[in-house]
Amino acid sequence: MAAVDLQPAGEGHLAEKASMETQSIQKTPTSTESISSSMLTTDPQRLLIHALRPYRGSAGKVTAPNGDTRNAPPAASDPPEPAQGLPGLVFVIGAIERLQATREGRRRELAASLERVQQMLRAKARGQPLARGEAEDVVMVLAQACGTRSSAVAVVALDCVEKLVSFRYLDQITGAEPSYYEEVGARLVRVATGCFSEGAGEAVQVQVVKALFALVSSARLGVRGAAMLEAVRTAFGVFTAAGLGTQTIVEGTLTQMVHLVLARVATESDSDDEAVGDARARDAFALVRALCKLVMRDGADPRAVRTRCLALALVRVALAEHTRVFTSAYVYLRAPGTHTETAAAAAAAPAATDEFGDVEGPDAAITELAGDVQADGAAVAVPLIAVVRQYLSLALSRSLTSPTAAVQDAGLAVLELAMRHVRMHLRREAEVLFGEIVIPLLETRNAASLHQRARMLQTLARLLTLPALVVELFLNHDCSEESHVNVFQRLAEVLCKLSGATVALPPRGSPQHALAADVDGAAEAAWRAVQQRQTVFNAPPEPDTQSPLQPPLTAGTEPRLSSATPTTLSGSDISDEYGIRQLALDGLSALLQSMVVWSDKLADPEIEAPVSPQTPQPEEAERAVSAEPRDAGDDPHELLSIKTRKAQLEAGCRQFAWKPRRGIDAWRAAGLLASNDPLEVARFLYAHRGSIDKVQLGEYLGEGDAHNVAVMHAFIDCMDFSGLGFVAALRLLLQAFRLPGEGQKIDRFMLKFAERFVMGNPDAGFANADAAYVLAYSTIMLNTDQHSPQVRHRMSRAEFISNNRGINDGQDLDRQMLETVFDQVAGEEIKLKDDPLQGRVQDARTSSGLFVLWGNSTANRIREQHAHASAEMAAKSEQSIRSMTQRRRRMSGAGEASWAVLLDTADYLRATRPDHIAPMFGAVWTAVLAALSTPMQTSADPHVVAACLVGFQSGIALACRFRMPLERATFVTTLRNFTQLQNLAEMRRKHVEAIRALVEVAASRADVGDGLADNWLDVLQCVSQLEQLQLLTQGSEQAALLRRTSTSTDAAAAQSNIFSSVLSVSAPTTGEQQSISARAFFGSPATTRRSSATLVPTVSVAELAKLETNSQVLVVTVDRLFTASVRLSGSGIVDFVRALSQVAWGEITTAFAAGQAVGSVPSRLFSLTKIVEIAYYNMERIRVEWSQIWAILGPLFDRVGGYADTRAAVFALDSLRQLSTKFLEKEELPHFAFQKEFLRPFADILEGAADLRVKDMALRCVYQLVQAASAHIRSGWRAVLNVAQIAARDTHDQVAEMGFHIARECAQHHGAHMWTLALVQIAGEDGKQASVVAVTGLEYFHELITCLDEFAVGAAAAARPRLALGAIDTMYRAAVALGAQVIGHAGFDACAAVVALDDQPLYRVWMPVLRALHAAVMHTEDLEVRTRALDAFFRLVMTQGRHFSPGLWAHVLRTLVFPMFADLRDPSVSRRFATVDDLELWFSTTLIKALRHVIAVYSAYYPEQLSNAMMTEVLELLVLCIAQPSEVLGKVGTSCLQDMVRSNYAKWDAEAWTLVCETLARLFNWSQPRELFTVAGAEYEGTPLPVLAPRVKSSEANASNRPSPLRTGDSAASLLSSAEATPSPSPMAPELPLSFALPHASGPLAGSDSKPDYVCITLKCMLQLLLIQTIGELFGVDVETGSALSSSVDLYAHMSAHHLFILLDCLDQSRTFAYRFNENRKVRKRLVEMGVMPTMPSLLRQETGSVLMELHILQRMHLDALGVSGKVVADRETVVEEVDDRLSLLVRSVTTQYLGYIEKEKRRLRAVSKANRLDPLSTEAKKRSVVTAAWRASVVAILEYVLELKAYSVFGVVVSRLWQDLVEIIGVAVDADDRDIVGKVQLILAAAGEHKLKLC
Repeated sequence: MAAVDLQPAGEGHLAEKASMETQSIQKTPTSTESISSSMLTTDPQRLLIHALRPYRGSAGKVTAPNGDTRNAPPAASDPPEPAQGLPGLVFVIGAIERLQATREGRRRELAASLERVQQMLRAKARGQPLARGEAEDVVMVLAQACGTRSSAVAVVALDCVEKLVSFRYLDQITGAEPSYYEEVGARLVRVATGCFSEGAGEAVQVQVVKALFALVSSARLGVRGAAMLEAVRTAFGVFTAAGLGTQTIVEGTLTQMVHLVLARVATESDSDDEAVGDARARDAFALVRALCKLVMRDGADPRAVRTRCLALALVRVALAEHTRVFTSAYVYLRAPGTHTETAAAAAAAPAATDEFGDVEGPDAAITELAGDVQADGAAVAVPLIAVVRQYLSLALSRSLTSPTAAVQDAGLAVLELAMRHVRMHLRREAEVLFGEIVIPLLETRNAASLHQRARMLQTLARLLTLPALVVELFLNHDCSEESHVNVFQRLAEVLCKLSGATVALPPRGSPQHALAADVDGAAEAAWRAVQQRQTVFNAPPEPDTQSPLQPPLTAGTEPRLSSATPTTLSGSDISDEYGIRQLALDGLSALLQSMVVWSDKLADPEIEAPVSPQTPQPEEAERAVSAEPRDAGDDPHELLSIKTRKAQLEAGCRQFAWKPRRGIDAWRAAGLLASNDPLEVARFLYAHRGSIDKVQLGEYLGEGDAHNVAVMHAFIDCMDFSGLGFVAALRLLLQAFRLPGEGQKIDRFMLKFAERFVMGNPDAGFANADAAYVLAYSTIMLNTDQHSPQVRHRMSRAEFISNNRGINDGQDLDRQMLETVFDQVAGEEIKLKDDPLQGRVQDARTSSGLFVLWGNSTANRIREQHAHASAEMAAKSEQSIRSMTQRRRRMSGAGEASWAVLLDTADYLRATRPDHIAPMFGAVWTAVLAALSTPMQTSADPHVVAACLVGFQSGIALACRFRMPLERATFVTTLRNFTQLQNLAEMRRKHVEAIRALVEVAASRADVGDGLADNWLDVLQCVSQLEQLQLLTQGSEQAALLRRTSTSTDAAAAQSNIFSSVLSVSAPTTGEQQSISARAFFGSPATTRRSSATLVPTVSVAELAKLETNSQVLVVTVDRLFTASVRLSGSGIVDFVRALSQVAWGEITTAFAAGQAVGSVPSRLFSLTKIVEIAYYNMERIRVEWSQIWAILGPLFDRVGGYADTRAAVFALDSLRQLSTKFLEKEELPHFAFQKEFLRPFADILEGAADLRVKDMALRCVYQLVQAASAHIRSGWRAVLNVAQIAARDTHDQVAEMGFHIARECAQHHGAHMWTLALVQIAGEDGKQASVVAVTGLEYFHELITCLDEFAVGAAAAARPRLALGAIDTMYRAAVALGAQVIGHAGFDACAAVVALDDQPLYRVWMPVLRALHAAVMHTEDLEVRTRALDAFFRLVMTQGRHFSPGLWAHVLRTLVFPMFADLRDPSVSRRFATVDDLELWFSTTLIKALRHVIAVYSAYYPEQLSNAMMTEVLELLVLCIAQPSEVLGKVGTSCLQDMVRSNYAKWDAEAWTLVCETLARLFNWSQPRELFTVAGAEYEGTPLPVLAPRVKSSEANASNRPSPLRTGDSAASLLSSAEATPSPSPMAPELPLSFALPHASGPLAGSDSKPDYVCITLKCMLQLLLIQTIGELFGVDVETGSALSSSVDLYAHMSAHHLFILLDCLDQSRTFAYRFNENRKVRKRLVEMGVMPTMPSLLRQETGSVLMELHILQRMHLDALGVSGKVVADRETVVEEVDDRLSLLVRSVTTQYLGYIEKEKRRLRAVSKANRLDPLSTEAKKRSVVTAAWRASVVAILEYVLELKAYSVFGVVVSRLWQDLVEIIGVAVDADDRDIVGKVQLILAAAGEHKLKLC
């Protein structure tokens, strides 16, 4: 049996089918009935298969009615050639034969025509085309056959029509114009439609549909326009009248017709033939308009419902498969201009309207939209979508409000497609649909609306999976000042309201109840499905893939996310509010996820903005440029300000609804209303009348206050009543506000209205405004009378006219006008469209008792109420949509009808930026939080919980992404509380899922983690708690121990704010389950300790195991959290590490915070382990980020390493070692210090740890790092050496020993890694560039010296001298080695003095070492260490001093060498020594040795390295040492002075000698014991001796070149001033002490009260003798005997006369003082009486010693002047007179004193002998003879000198001067039997005789 094929001609399979059927005919020549039966088959399945054969469109895809598409080869551009010959004719001829066989076909008229046509067709068997007349005959015969009203004939005739068209036999008609083909097609359509009637059989119905489909699908016949609409209407008629099988065929056929019509539009819109394109566009418009009209038809009968559903299905197909037809810029209709004849005719003829009030025909509709264009007669191009959207919106309005479920479902499907594809063009309509239908329906709470709400929620859930749609709803409605409905916010709020509603459980026995109540574990499978589902958080996009929730990267597609929760509910399954809540949660979850997906672009700007399907393609850009949406206005800040203004306006509206004046004040405060001026207020109220409560607006405007009246007048003045009828004007007025009920207010309104109406309509027939006022008031009364339910007897028209007689200034108004007013008011009530009180009145009506009595039942009443409300919604929305069309018409009529105005998309904002998500979320987050919290807390349904958790995740992600701290903290805290980890007894599976959700969202996106900031602590605490919970479920002993600990210490655990499992565990035994306390993991601070007898709710481990906390999903999620840390930004990883560190520290200190003993409870190290892991993961981060991270981790490791728990400390150290090893593998550039930072914790742990094991491990870790990675260590050397330095201060010898090993290892083996040499250019002191050897890493050398110094100085050296000695040696060797490297460098500059001292390489190398050694000398108590350090110090100076620059020498001497002797300045104030013995030990050991080292250094490097300036400081140092109150120091000082002179006298110049001599002068002056006089109460006058005379004039010339001689009264201060006036003064020169306060001296008077005086006097006297003795030794003279000393130096030859005179003055001053004292017997006696001296004091040695030295020097000078040495010394010759005078006076004085002392002794001895008979050889006698003996050496020296002069002429002069004294001397000598003197005198006398001197 052949199948019926409704496929269009031209397909390849048609030839095959024709051949098969031809073969069938040939086999059975008389098979007419068989063929007929095959053609008339009514098998629904077979017919459906053929009817629904896919249409192959131009897009190259096969499209089925269900919307399925699959790839197919593209169709050819030209139609295939028609079938020729027998295959094409056999079917037609057979059909003609069947017609002839019928009874009607055998009639005369029809038989003849059939015969003629048959013969003609047989004649055309060879394939010749038909002529025009022949075609007319064929059409006429078929029309006649169909007109017979016979079903059998009609079936065959229609089959013949279908064959003629399908096989394209009518496509080639000879002599036919193109219009003729359309005429033939239209006639055939009329033929086919004429065969259909409601009573037609099913066979006729099928053939009619087949014929119509063949005609419509024919490309040649061109069935379009009215014919096409007639075919569609007939097909719908067949659908309505047919049975189920035929309906399926018709449905498929209509689907293919829609595809054909719209596909032709898409194909021909690209052609250049505008006429063809316009015609096709008109066909599309007519088709869609007809379908929408069918949808708008009301009717509750099944046929009408099926028709509406089919029409909606076809509209859905059109939108889904042919979106480009509606959005393409090339699909438009031509509207004729105003100057064309067509336009004139159209304007003259009244427009016909249909049953809905719309104009009929495309031209009328286009003209209505385009308006009064002014295009110079040219046709206006109107976009197809511009004329379609009104009807599409109206159809949606009717279908969405339909109480029929099928219609509403179909309408929702169309709405979904419209919003998906053409929302740009339906912006205003969408506002109406959502604001007046969708949202109000969702807010309806009654049983009748369950299905509607469920279906709408499901549709919304699908729509809200489109991120671009969600954002564009916000941009174009919430952020638009023209929009009165915040669609996004309202949708979100209504979803939140439904989601957060408290609902009862589903009925028992339902699947939903089993899930909600977890009956018999029914939720387990659901939980598993929930865990495995994909959301935007658990399926992050891979780098090369795209997430299902991520905006696509290609144009023409739109992102869509999967449903948030896998629910199986459908609209028909919803039977209660529980299902509604579930669907609302799904929608809310989809909304939030879409916001997250769209904001993903913020994290990855490379993601391109998705292009909506309605966006013009590139090839359409030129045409659509004017219609392109204005993306330039997509400014987030501007839109946010608009949103803010709208929010302020809405807030004011709410205040206005409560109290109008408050609303006005609010608007003024927000700046929306500039002032309170009545005109300003009126304009504002009029502009926003759509948003303001109209009841309150009417009340406010109707008030009697002057201000309110002025506002009301200005408000009405804003209205224009020109050209309006009286009732229309009154309606316009009363649409702006609700008229108050008070008569006076109504009166004021009507007065102003009358004035305004008469002014705008002067020809309305009113004599004055009073007449209009009366009529207006009467009209208001009429409206109440006609439409009030309380009025029983209505006013008639005649009564109304009678009531208004004579009101027009005494005359009657026009009766026709009054009748019109009455009819308009009676026909339609004057009322507000959206009266806020109407709903209340309706509710009052329907709830009245009478209504209840009349109602059939409660269910019926509810349905009726819902149907009525739906009808009201539909009517209101339709009115709003029609008003939009009128507004657009007015906009286009204002000027040229531009493309943008017609499209109305100029202000549409496409979603392109992710920034808009922040204000979107900010507007709804509070409602979202409340909506998610309630079901999350109360429900156990896995689907509900899953949707809530996804919502929480989205909220957290958005708040974190846009850095919204309040929102972030609120969402995170709320979700964390839902984890229920604080109460195990209440913990359920949903709480475990809450943990997973919290961890999952934190790990999902990098920018989310970046934005978590402080709330990372909540996330990581949950992870920590989860880990312990997992240990609990595994029966871990450690976890049990921790639980027992924390159970007893709730409060402590709460204060520490770390994970604390407050659990009580009984030891598991056989047959006994482990039970766990359900108290909070975080103990309440108010909880006190409870006794063990207190009953605590417990939960078994088995019950905990059911929670599946160890599930693979949860474990993987937690692992992802830590592995995803590598994607965090720098600030994000810092926040993450900070929180993890807090949690780790909390885990460790939990047990000990409660006062548990150390070691009793093991520390948890989970988070610390994770820290190590994330450190490894993030090892590749840049140094800047790691510095911030380590600023957190470093202190953590410090605290853990120093914590009481050794296990934790050891773990921390081992972790540090591992991390350090990894860090050291990365190269560190110079001048960076990250290595130092990450190695610093070793030092901190070592310093803070109390356990020796921890310290030992810290040192060993560092030692291993040095051994293994020394080549990679850079800045870490400082930390390594710091560790060794801290070890040096430790009290444990083992630790110190290990630290020293580390330091020595660094110094001996790793110097090459620590520092290197390089030649650098620096600015010298002269401003020029100089090359200097720089030591890179020198700071590490300094650290090394500091470290070793720690071992060698202070208490460490005293405690461990062995280490100190080793440190000193190591320090010395390191300094010498590095210095040798610097000196040996090829670029070493020997003239380093050209650069500043700080830039000199040797200064920077050696100075730290010298300082360290100096510190060891000064601050180490151990003598051996101190001595070693001193030797090392001066050994370094001695051996390396040749490389010292002058500046370095000066710095070393002044800052290091001389400060060693600082205690010499004033020992009484020294704080370094606790006792005098310590100070004396320091002086006698270290200081003396140091002084000798100083002299040695000076001697070695003078004058090459050390100048006279340095010599000054050395001399001052010697002065300080000699002047000390210590005989030992004095002797050492003078000895050192002698050594200095002996070693250097040959190198000194005049300046140096001046310094030496002046130093001696200062010492002589200071050490003069004047206290001998002052203590005794006498004064030393200091006048010269009588025998001393002024110098001779010959010496005055030289006196000016040398300092003035020392005077007796010079003080130490004056001497210092004199010294400072020398050519090279020393800033370090100390002052001589003026007095001694140390109670220390050696002598017999120790212990007496006069010790200080005695000590001072004795020491000064001793110093005087030491100085005289020093001079004597330097000149080679024994000051006691005057004899020459052996092996001594003689300085005389190296000293000038000037310097000799300085010494002579000193000696003379000393001699004079001694003489004065010795002669003052009274003073000497007084000293004894006072107890200062034990015996009579005498300065005889001082006097005689100074005399001897003075004689020695003067005699040599005199001899040199005479040339005794062989030549005359010029220096001496110039001062010969002064020398002679001094010598003469001195000799005279000596001899006089000598003879005087002898005479005195003789007299005293004689007197004593007489009185006491004293033996001359007694003690007293001997004592008296001592004086004489002391002077004897001087006398001998004089005599010997005289003898030396006997060869010179001066001998006589000298002898003559001494003659008298010589005579007396010889006499004394003879008496004393002094043969030596006698002999010398005799020789002198003999010589005098030889010179024949005449002596008296």
